[in-house]
Amino acid sequence: MGAVRGKAGRVIIANLPRGSDLLASLEKLAGDAGITGGLFTAIGAVSRAAFTFYDQANRQYVDIRKDEELEIVSCSGNFGMLDGRPRIHCHIVFADRQGHAFGGHLLQGTVVFVGEVHLVEVEGVRLDRKVDTATGIAMLGF
Repeated sequence: MGAVRGKAGRVIIANLPRGSDLLASLEKLAGDAGITGGLFTAIGAVSRAAFTFYDQANRQYVDIRKDEELEIVSCSGNFGMLDGRPRIHCHIVFADRQGHAFGGHLLQGTVVFVGEVHLVEVEGVRLDRKVDTATGIAMLGF
């Protein structure tokens, strides 16, 4: 197990623009603030969702798309760096109007209806990602 220690730095609370891409908005928020490591949560709703499930046996992602109004029930993740650019690792859970929940890793293509983000920068660390050969996933590397 690897670990790093840092301390809580800036706290950024942001409203996301209606019609924006959720993943791109999170990456822009981190990039504009110069954040190389941090944690976030988000709440809100979307008009379309794109997420993926990692099939461990086949070591590949299975994309899922929902073209409907959905609530964001849970959204959390971290900011790291991959190839010198902010990289988001975000897990998200949506609920439809019947209360059915589903989720996975956030993808581009999730369109914000309303969104609020709570971001905490981790000072004293740079969270770099590198591909783990055992899983094929870009993991935090310490």
